[in-house]
Order: sequence, then structure tokens, then C-alpha cells
Amino acid sequence: MKKIRYSLTGFLIIALVVFTISAPAREIKLTNDITWVKSADTYQCCVQQAYTNAMKRLRELARGKKPGTWCVVLDADETVISNVQFQIELQASGREFSSGAWNGWCQRRQATALPGAKEFCSLVKELGGKVIIITNRKNPPLREATLKNLDALGIPYDVCLLREGPYVYDRSKGMRRSAVEKGTIKTLPANKKLPPLRILMRVGDQTHDLYDDKKLSFGNVKDRFGTDLVIIPNPMYGDWTRSGVVVETTAIPTRAPVKGSRVITWQEAMTKIGQEVVVEGKIVNVYIPDRGSAKLNFILPWWKGLTVVIFKQERFGNLEAKYLNKFVRVSGKISTYTDKRGRETIELKIDGPSQIQVVK
Repeated sequence: MKKIRYSLTGFLIIALVVFTISAPAREIKLTNDITWVKSADTYQCCVQQAYTNAMKRLRELARGKKPGTWCVVLDADETVISNVQFQIELQASGREFSSGAWNGWCQRRQATALPGAKEFCSLVKELGGKVIIITNRKNPPLREATLKNLDALGIPYDVCLLREGPYVYDRSKGMRRSAVEKGTIKTLPANKKLPPLRILMRVGDQTHDLYDDKKLSFGNVKDRFGTDLVIIPNPMYGDWTRSGVVVETTAIPTRAPVKGSRVITWQEAMTKIGQEVVVEGKIVNVYIPDRGSAKLNFILPWWKGLTVVIFKQERFGNLEAKYLNKFVRVSGKISTYTDKRGRETIELKIDGPSQIQVVK
């Protein structure tokens, strides 16, 4: 009897392996932003050009400077290393960005070097400067994985400052840049303490990598680009996706209204899975994550009611100002979603301002 059971188990395992090997790969069409970064020579050219010009300018800035008294500060992700494969996998899976998915990717240590980054960092060292990488990756758990990824790529650096300890809330990086200049970095071991360093150049893919974008605008700093500020293109994600862009909709084709539709409550909409509906209700909560889609809720806790999921949120403007505590009318298709805790929630997804109107 046992022999039969073992044989059956073995057969099932073999069948599963054969099926897995023979199953055809599923093809997806990547969005233009990820396609550009992944395969366009134009993107490679832009990054290489930024670093080539930065190297030329750095030679001028470092002339006459005493070695060991100055540094260059760089961001890590999409500045020194590329995570485009993570964005591809995220899109292929149909999932939104989450810290769990991001941490898992970082632990794999598969980010690749961007064109010109290694050569630029090597030049900093050759000219007598320090390479300071300031990243918004968090520690724990990402210090070891991040350092090993950089080391494997042969990118020279002196210290890598993550968001940890007293800097855990330093998303703008201002505290860490100030500590570099004052020689008061609190997260370095005794054998890696640094003296006060003058920052000759800053390199990053986001404005907060380069200057205090809460106090300064592009107009305040535009003359510094190509001088001591170097921006690396990143169309995939960033603070700019949350700022919102409001445009006149008269020239934009709008979604066709649902034929024969009537306005229903969000409670009734939760019974219309898979159907196109028009829902009316009061928005009591607006959730805007760092990355991914924004969410509007008709009730709290959110998982007990209908959630309006907004894609391409830059088209909607200031979500809180426009929709919080307002009665809205929303059109779209009702679907379900299971969160990390296994709770099935009901969603109505929209991707354009024409699908939501404030009624009072």
C-alpha cells in the first residue's frame, strides 16, 4: 500500500515538473516609461551624457582642492544602479508597489550599474574626493544587500547612508547631507568616521537628491545644473507622479457614459461585481501612497466598503482638496481584490478625471 502511494506521489511530482517546463511564457506589453528605460538607446545616451559632462565639470571643481576635504553625494537607485527589472516584474504580475515587494527585490541584489556611474565614482576617488551614497533604502533590512550589490558591480564608494536610526524619517536627505558637511554622521562605525566634507557635486534622479525642493523651486536653482547639480532621467516613478497636473478636458476624449445606467449607492455597487456602474456617495478618506495608485474610500475601515482606485493620479490634481468630504459620482467597473491579509475588498478603478464628478 505504501509503495503505491509513493509511486502516485512521484508521478504527480513528475507531471507537475513537465507541465511547468512546457507551459508557455505569458507575454505582456510594457508601458512606454519602462520600455524606454529597458531598451531605448536614447535613455542610455542621456545617462552617459550626464555622467560624461559631470566628469568634465568635476575636474574643474576639484582643481586645487586638498584631497580628503571634499566629496560628491549621489543617490543610489536609478542614479548609480538601475532597478528596471523590478519595475518589469511588478508590471508583469499586475501588482502595485509595496515595501515587501521592494525589499524582496533589493535582497536579490540584481540591480545593474547605470552607464558612466562607475567611471564617475572612480574619477572622484582619483581626484582625491570621497564618494558618499545617500539612499532612501531603509535599514533594517537592506544595508547588507545594498552594499553587496554595489560591491559586486565594482562601484567605488566610501560610505552609503541609508534611512536608519536618527535618519529614518530623512526622506528629503537634508539631514544626512548636513551631517556630511559638518562631519557628524551618526550611523557610521568608529573606523569609518569622516571629517567635515565640502560637497562639490550632487547627483540624483529626484529633485530632493539635489536640493531642498520644499523651499526651492527649479527657477531658484536652474543655473546650477551642469555646474554642481546633475540630474539623471527617471520616467518610471518619483515625487512628480504625486504632484498632479490639471488640464482642460474639452480637448480630451471622455469615457462614454454607461448606457441605461442609474445612480446607485456604494453599498449597492458592492453587489455588482463585474458590472459597469455609476456610484454616488461621500468620500471620507483619501489615501495617497509614495508610489502606486491612490484610493478614495466611502467608509472606514476601508476594507468594509467600496474603494475607488485611481490610476494616473497626476491627471486628477490635488485629490484631498477636490474629493475629501465631498459627494461624488463615479463611473466604472466593479472588481474584487484580495489584500495581504487575505481580505477580499471591492474596488471601482478609474484612470481619468471624466469618470469622477463632485456633485455637492
